[in-house]
Amino acid sequence: MEYPGTNGERGGGGVTRWPPRRALEFGAGAALPSMILLREGAGTVVMTDRITNEETFEALEMSSEKNCRRWDISEEERERRAVVRAHTWGEDAEKLLEAGGRDEEDANSDGGGRFDLLVASDCIYNPTYHEALLRSASAVIDESEGLFVVGYSFHGNVPPERVTQFFDLAESSDDEHYGGFETVSEFKKEYDGQRGLGSSDSDRGAVYVRVMARRGSKYCQIR
Repeated sequence: MEYPGTNGERGGGGVTRWPPRRALEFGAGAALPSMILLREGAGTVVMTDRITNEETFEALEMSSEKNCRRWDISEEERERRAVVRAHTWGEDAEKLLEAGGRDEEDANSDGGGRFDLLVASDCIYNPTYHEALLRSASAVIDESEGLFVVGYSFHGNVPPERVTQFFDLAESSDDEHYGGFETVSEFKKEYDGQRGLGSSDSDRGAVYVRVMARRGSKYCQIR
C-alpha cells in the first residue's frame, strides 16, 4: 500500500505493509475504521474508548460480531482478531500492548508487540487532550514501522489553529513521551457540508488527514 497523500499536498514514495499486523483505534466510538481494518484482514484490531458506560463496549462487540458474520469471518477468528478495551489517553498503555498480543514475527522484531498502525478519527478537536493522546500513541507505536493516521475536521469549539497545534506538539518536541513524530503524508477532502444531529454546516465540509511516523522510522529516512 502506498501511504496516503502521494498525490496530495504532501507525500512521498515508500510502501508499508498492508494489511497491518496489529492496529489500534483511539476514541473509537462506532469504530468504522476498525471495522474496515477487520474486513481488510488486519491481524489484530484493538478498538479503544474511554469508560463512559458498559453499553459503549457492548455495542462495539455487537458491531464486530455482526460485521464479521457478514464478511464470513468465523467467530473463532473474530475473537482472536477483534479486541475491545477501555482506555483513557495518557494512562496504562501497557494494557494496550497486552491487548495487541504477539505473533511469530515479534521474536525477531524490535517492535515486539507494538502497533504498526494507529488511528485517531475526529479525536483532536479538544486541545486539552492533545498531550495525553500523544503520550498513548508514543507508548504503543512501532518505532521503526508504525504509522499514526489522524483524521479531523474543525468543530468550531476552538479556532482551527488550536486544533492543529496537536501536530506542532507532536513534531516540535523531542520529549520521548509525546514528541518525536514527523508528518510523512497528508491530504484534504472537500464535501458540501457536514450533516448530523439535525443540522447542516457548510463550514465543516472539509475533512483532513495526516499520517505521522516516528522521526527515526523507515518512513522518515526515505524522505
